[in-house]
Amino acid sequence: MSEGRLAAALALLMSGTALAQRPAGPPVGTSPGPVSPADRLPRPRSVLWIGAHPDDEVLVAPLLATWCGDERARCAILVMTRGENGACLLAGGCLPDLATVRSAEAGASSQLFGAQLILLDVPNGGVAAAGAGGGLASTIAAFIRAEAPDLVLTFDPRHGTTCHPDHRAVGAIVLEAASLLPEPPAVYLLESRLDLAHAPASLGFAPAAAGAPRFDANATLLSTGAPAWEASALDMERQPSQFDAAWLAALRAVPPSQRAVYLAPASWILGQPVSGCP
Repeated sequence: MSEGRLAAALALLMSGTALAQRPAGPPVGTSPGPVSPADRLPRPRSVLWIGAHPDDEVLVAPLLATWCGDERARCAILVMTRGENGACLLAGGCLPDLATVRSAEAGASSQLFGAQLILLDVPNGGVAAAGAGGGLASTIAAFIRAEAPDLVLTFDPRHGTTCHPDHRAVGAIVLEAASLLPEPPAVYLLESRLDLAHAPASLGFAPAAAGAPRFDANATLLSTGAPAWEASALDMERQPSQFDAAWLAALRAVPPSQRAVYLAPASWILGQPVSGCP
């Protein structure tokens, strides 16, 4: 995606046009216009999460469990790649290949949320290159049009939560895709930052921007009777090629004060400073 096309997409979303052009009906936030950080968290009737890899939705699992489970929103998960360049933590290896294993795990994950799975085959590690000509944004726009969600949730292209290049590229492509639609849905960006260490495994979560709305994942889900945070653990368990006992222990060791998901409407957050990447 060229800098010029990204700038045009950001300008459209920052203007609030994307939210103002939504079809008539109950708003996602507290007003049909741009949502400010002071407004409550959205309660969409339908949601489309767009990520780069089959396990990226773990980062928003508490929200998906709330929206798709407790609030019975119609949900879909679109994954750009099959994660073929990742690691394999299975003792017996990932056979016949990692892409096949992770694709199956993505299906199991989507079932956890009762979500439709849309699994593309963009090269893992090559999302930015695949989006350079604009064709991928057009493809994503077509999927958004077909799903017709109230709300699209994806990464902020400025940090991608972990600074992974694929995460950042997905965010940019989704913003461009939304700008191609005459009546785009509300686009929200994930504003959680993850501090991840491998030896030993540890996870730390913080907001990327001051004032970003916070979903408290300590809240108990009506559908399960467990804290919303546990949805991330359940999701991890369905993807054993990527998460072993050490990663599950690291997730459960996250302090309650950090057990949150931060998100914000693109029309507002793109005009705010965030903690970026090196």
